[in-house]
Amino acid sequence: MKIYIILVAIAVAAAFLPVELFISEAPRPPPDKIVTPGGILAVSTTPLWLYTWRATVATVALLFAAIVATFFIKPNQKARKTLIALSTLAALFHYLTLLFTSQPPGYGISIYPLFFTITINGTTQYYLDIGQIFLIYAFYNFYKIRKKLL
Repeated sequence: MKIYIILVAIAVAAAFLPVELFISEAPRPPPDKIVTPGGILAVSTTPLWLYTWRATVATVALLFAAIVATFFIKPNQKARKTLIALSTLAALFHYLTLLFTSQPPGYGISIYPLFFTITINGTTQYYLDIGQIFLIYAFYNFYKIRKKLL
């Protein structure tokens, strides 16, 4: 339980830091857009999705580091619980980002097995749903813990 509190604290702190500046120096448009029934709309305030996206980036970076660490050590129960926590939090923040990308929340977004779509003005784009991959990885680690206990 303590690991969840620490990881949530890190994610919340990252949500209020400009983590996007650490990812790339490439010029990019300001993150002030949301999806609406009328199309893409620029908003005057920081959209809520940016905070959850930053938390997603932080938890995915930590998950990646933890997975790399398992290449050098044999994952024990505590390591697997950490991987479960990180995978679950990354998926949670990923889905919150999808939810808050549009106004009304969730508009134009459909989730299917292993992919999701975003539909804007009749045009649909398909994306691999990394949130489901994270959840599958969390269930895999849970299975590995249960298998050891039985």
